[in-house]
Amino acid sequence: MDAMIAYSTSMLQAVAVFLGSEPIIYLFGLVCLTLVVKVVKDIIT
Repeated sequence: MDAMIAYSTSMLQAVAVFLGSEPIIYLFGLVCLTLVVKVVKDIIT
């Protein structure tokens, strides 16, 4: 059981480091920006 907990903890930490890296934040911001642009474009038209 301890091995499973240690494995899960290390996997979650790796995912947190990956999601915290800057390129992922930039991609997330780009996706949000495109969604905002689509909504504004739909409102205007």
